[in-house]
Amino acid sequence: MTKLKLPRFPPRKARKTPTLINFMVRWLDRFQFLSTPIPAKSPFTMKDRLKLLLLTALDRTSISRKARDLRELHLPIPSGEATLAWLRTNSVEEITLSQQIGFFKFLESLPENFQSARKQGMLLAIDFHTDPNYARTVSPYICKGKKKASTHKFYQYITVIWINAPEPITLGVQLVPTKHSVFKTALNLLMPLLTQERIIGILADGSFYNWDFIRWLISEQVFFIIRGRVNSGVKPLVQKHKEKLLQKGDALIVDYKLNKGHTRERFPVKLALCQEGTRVIALVVPTTCNLSGKKIALLYRRRFTIETYYRQMHRFQIFSCSQNPTLRFILVLIAFWLCNFWAYFKSPIHILKSASRRCRADFVYSANDFCEFIITSWHQALFRRQEEFSRR
Repeated sequence: MTKLKLPRFPPRKARKTPTLINFMVRWLDRFQFLSTPIPAKSPFTMKDRLKLLLLTALDRTSISRKARDLRELHLPIPSGEATLAWLRTNSVEEITLSQQIGFFKFLESLPENFQSARKQGMLLAIDFHTDPNYARTVSPYICKGKKKASTHKFYQYITVIWINAPEPITLGVQLVPTKHSVFKTALNLLMPLLTQERIIGILADGSFYNWDFIRWLISEQVFFIIRGRVNSGVKPLVQKHKEKLLQKGDALIVDYKLNKGHTRERFPVKLALCQEGTRVIALVVPTTCNLSGKKIALLYRRRFTIETYYRQMHRFQIFSCSQNPTLRFILVLIAFWLCNFWAYFKSPIHILKSASRRCRADFVYSANDFCEFIITSWHQALFRRQEEFSRR
């Protein structure tokens, strides 16, 4: 087997820094990841605190344990208790505003292959991400749902992923307050993207089957595919065409009028009845859609990239037992930012795949490889610095 030749890491912008972790810290500092003010008496800068958070996420441990290990190496790192107290100072609204600005700045710094895909248009997937809560605390951000395993309470986030990019990129994360509706939270998250970017479509599951949300997408003239619910209005259509669809494995498009609860407010949409295993599902699309049923079903399958993305994101999840919503929000944001960095450094490999025969087509630069590379480069620079100090 021929030897695999990988692109040079870190990239050109990061080669001036001793380690890749310093390059990522500078990025987060420039993108205003945290706008929390640093105490005046603290000897530690923002970069020291961001480095502690990134190393904790890469090792997938707790902040207190990682800070203790780093302080044993006599590194200028704040303690875990001081870092946790510092992270709790800002509110969820302030963090939401700052991270939206940071994600847009990150878009501008992406390589040329991302920029060309950005000009062609973004296909977005929007979904909920849940963070379980096992304590008996009352918070305006803790949602209640059906009992799963050992908990029925969780923090709920709405995330937007750019799925037709060279690598999936997170464009927004927002913690959902209990008092806010799905429509209001999704509107706050999608409105900046619709005003600044070219959006060619939005894919969502049945959690976003909402009358107000679908009505707003139609008024904004945005193409969407949302999985519908088999309610009293859709069920007769499914039963009518079920045998025909299951036998031929085809898809059928029918006209439908979406109702708002028990009121008389209606507006027309189209339903794409598609086969999914032994069932028939209904996909809601606007009336201006000219695609066939099979193409709608194939396009909706691309939404499942976001489910795989969540499993990869858990590789960067920091362990914490805190019930503070601000702290939980920051820990989830760090995981999504590391997924963005991983996509940035993984994109040259796809260029190498198409341009060179020396790269195996089945090679995958996994999240574990990414973490191992960063930690190894950091340890090598750290030990080299200690050797230079001993020589002196």
